[in-house]
Amino acid sequence: MLTTVHAPFDDRIFHKEAKSLAKVYDVVLIAPSDEVINTRIDGVRVITVKKPKDKLLHPLTLWRVFIAGLKQDCDVYHCHEPSSLLVATMLKFIRRKKIIYDVHEYYPSIIAGDLLFPPIIRPFIHRIADIGETLMARCADAIIIVRDDLKKRFSTVSNRDVETIFVYPDSRLFLEIERSPALYSPRSVIYEGGVDIRKRGLDKYLYALKSLSKKYPDIIFKIVGVIPGSDLEWANQFVMRNGLESNFDVHDWVNYADVPKYLVNSGVGVILFQPVSYNNIMGIPNKLFDYMAAGIPVVASNNPNISRIVEDSNCGILVDPMDDHMIADAIDYLFENPDVARQFGKNGRDAIKTKYNWINMEKKLLGLYKKIAVH
Repeated sequence: MLTTVHAPFDDRIFHKEAKSLAKVYDVVLIAPSDEVINTRIDGVRVITVKKPKDKLLHPLTLWRVFIAGLKQDCDVYHCHEPSSLLVATMLKFIRRKKIIYDVHEYYPSIIAGDLLFPPIIRPFIHRIADIGETLMARCADAIIIVRDDLKKRFSTVSNRDVETIFVYPDSRLFLEIERSPALYSPRSVIYEGGVDIRKRGLDKYLYALKSLSKKYPDIIFKIVGVIPGSDLEWANQFVMRNGLESNFDVHDWVNYADVPKYLVNSGVGVILFQPVSYNNIMGIPNKLFDYMAAGIPVVASNNPNISRIVEDSNCGILVDPMDDHMIADAIDYLFENPDVARQFGKNGRDAIKTKYNWINMEKKLLGLYKKIAVH
């Protein structure tokens, strides 16, 4: 497995796909990191390459991943973003091996939306990224996508298999965790993962906290993840200015296996993806399924794919992610109606047990590899 952007212990790449594949195959995962790693963990050989601090030096990461990949005698190179697809394509022609391209996002939108590029040239960058990715995808022997709206894009450029493997949680991790009476707080709201203002609605999250704290002085808004530098500074100033220090709790990243403990002991899970790009509008965040697996109700952006899952499972309330009053009202409703909140939580967990779980996706992944190996 090759990644030039993701962390070595990424939820999807390491904890789901690599560990599942390691049950049958010998798996090597190469990823950039500040930490030097070359060891076998949970059946997966993890090798890291040094990650430059400056984003402009990203080509150096590609070169290092390429060299590390060249040293491995692999039958399949499984890559996870356009830049690692470029690396895998070079390795394919040198090693005469096969490629699986795992498409996590609509990448042209992400690349063009980088603040590194002035707005005037972003449409051009988007077009170049789109052409480059789809051309390289023709070299893949199979393509994995994480949501169905990406299927048409790759089906039209490749006659290879295009398999949808959703980022569902490993339900076993959550079902083993019981809610702790000592830690559980029904008036706690949690956001799992990195959160900023522009894409993830950190400001709306805190505006809602300010509004709700007047009615619920003991309310806690938690973040399990990181806030980028300038947004963290804004958040700290906002919290201090409004006297919310005791109501706002930020944890850094925690181990994947520890995430369920934080979620099951929270009252509400929040997702506030802002409609700033196609990828944000159509994305299906991992945290949605994690909240459902934890058995807590969700307050989520009314974006198309999120709405479909929340409505299908009847597991929470959909809101306009740009309307902090609507967000606060939804959380208030769940606080005021605990029976409804519990039922939403139960519905979400039941949906994970029967439909949205990694056990089902693992079978599809192993089936795809078996098919690739045969050919």
